[in-house]
Amino acid sequence: MLSEQSRANIALANTLIECGIEVNKPDFYAMDEATQLKVTDDKLSEMLKFITDKYNSLDFSEIEKSGGDIRKFKYFRLLIDNCTVLENIYKTKSVDDEGAKKYADVISDIHKVIDFLTDKSDKISTLYKADNGVVQLIYTSSVAGVIYAIGTLISNTIRFVTTEIDTPCEVLYDEIPNTIKNIHIKNIHSVAGNLSSYNKVLDAFMDNLKNKNKKSMNEGIAPIVISATVLAIMSIILLLPRIIILIREIIYSIYYGRVKISDMLGAQADLIRVNIESLESGRGNTKIIARQKKIAEKLEKWKNRIAVNIDSAEVVKNVQIKKENKSLKIDSNTAFEASNPDDGLLL
Repeated sequence: MLSEQSRANIALANTLIECGIEVNKPDFYAMDEATQLKVTDDKLSEMLKFITDKYNSLDFSEIEKSGGDIRKFKYFRLLIDNCTVLENIYKTKSVDDEGAKKYADVISDIHKVIDFLTDKSDKISTLYKADNGVVQLIYTSSVAGVIYAIGTLISNTIRFVTTEIDTPCEVLYDEIPNTIKNIHIKNIHSVAGNLSSYNKVLDAFMDNLKNKNKKSMNEGIAPIVISATVLAIMSIILLLPRIIILIREIIYSIYYGRVKISDMLGAQADLIRVNIESLESGRGNTKIIARQKKIAEKLEKWKNRIAVNIDSAEVVKNVQIKKENKSLKIDSNTAFEASNPDDGLLL
């Protein structure tokens, strides 16, 4: 029967392997407990450094201004309204169209992510403002994931109707057959499927923050010896791999896709504006039709650009991830290369 320490050794090694890091298990198991925690901390911190390097070259300023509270995000209402517009269109068609049902499922997952970020906004905002780097990445990548998923649906499936019929928009499900396999669509499904893990990590971070604050007020309590980061908490370590993988997928997909958030939001603003105009002015109004045609042409250009960029981005992204993972390999030399505990990124 395995000892508690042996189980901990295996859990740590599996955590690193799940993140894509090559681990020489005999070398890792030969390290003492403190070194294992330190090496795990260092390697996951290095991986987050790769992610933040990409992150910092992108413009997430509008999301960052909301400080972890999606309700304060400038385009929060736009996201909600466009979800409603898309949901109504897809559900109308989903009775007899399997393609429409798949897109309705995407909207359902987008709603789940938005609802989670809204319900947990106080907790997320507290940790975000406490400079918790992991939570900052969770929040920003999740909001960005929502934006890109909605933008992809709009640019790939919606065309404005320019004749007098019953609906202001139409859906062309065969426009891009692989839309449902688009990386931004896959990412939002993944985030929605891992919200329970997100919640557990938030709770663990909140507990750690409270304990940290208590210790800082008590001069008699000795500092944490093993690690200065929250990775010293096993419950967080075991949850981090899937979350880091998700954050990495979203940030890298945006980075290598080269489609700006402002452009994705622009397409969404066009959709909601024309939809409102159609309802207010009447379907068939010549001025509205002219605007619809211009926006349809713009969406056509975006559809082609996004499709090309995503195809090439997937290849480059996967090559880069493999290259980075290889550089994080753990073997007998790793313990000697570990940096000072105060250098951790996950404070």
